[in-house]
Amino acid sequence: MPANWYLPSSATVTLTVGVAKGEIEHFGVPVAAEVGDVIGSVTEPLAIGVRNVGSLAGAISLRIRDLDGATIWTGSITLTINQYDYVYPTPAYQMPARDLRLRAEAYHGTVVDSSMDKTVTLIIVVDTEITLTLDPVGIEPGAIYHYKGKLTRIDTDEGLAAMSIIAKRYELGIWKDVGSGTTDTGGNYDISVTAPLDIGEVLCEAAFPGVVPFAASSTQASLGVSMAVLEPIWAVASAALGIALIMLGYSQ
Repeated sequence: MPANWYLPSSATVTLTVGVAKGEIEHFGVPVAAEVGDVIGSVTEPLAIGVRNVGSLAGAISLRIRDLDGATIWTGSITLTINQYDYVYPTPAYQMPARDLRLRAEAYHGTVVDSSMDKTVTLIIVVDTEITLTLDPVGIEPGAIYHYKGKLTRIDTDEGLAAMSIIAKRYELGIWKDVGSGTTDTGGNYDISVTAPLDIGEVLCEAAFPGVVPFAASSTQASLGVSMAVLEPIWAVASAALGIALIMLGYSQ
């Protein structure tokens, strides 16, 4: 067989040396949340800031893991070398009944290039109770009356100090804010309010809007608005006039 019986041939392949690697420089999460709150909603997404510290431009894989649970989001970002940019994940993950430990990871293949941990602290809601006494319970139109009461935390029955209380009144089919005040060191409040000009029974409300970790609460009472409070004055005046006439008759 001839020594040169075969035909020469060759093949080429391109070997790419390097990879796009992500370095996470920012991981934005809520500071705290209540059980069931949505973590990473469309309106309040999480935020991951990533820089490509690799030797090639390209896509960088990203994910967020609940360190006490499962992976809650995966995605990617395409960056040039040394470029820094953000992604805004919306995993719509519900806050569990514990502190939520989250980890953002940048990875390629099975290799994690970088990560950052953040904790969303569980807010333990404290229920509250507010009382309301109207002073006086009956008043003439346009006069001053008071919303008085106390705000307490239900678990210990302690008064809550320096809390805002809103005085409301139901008028013309809607609740209107008619005053506001702040509780004292014992949780007590006293709010002066001007009575409406219309005569009738008026529903009043004292409302605590709530502030972390204290839950909102409210209570209601009725106020009577009438001219009845003026009747004793006219009665006294009439009696005085009658006495004067009688004395005048005797003097004659």
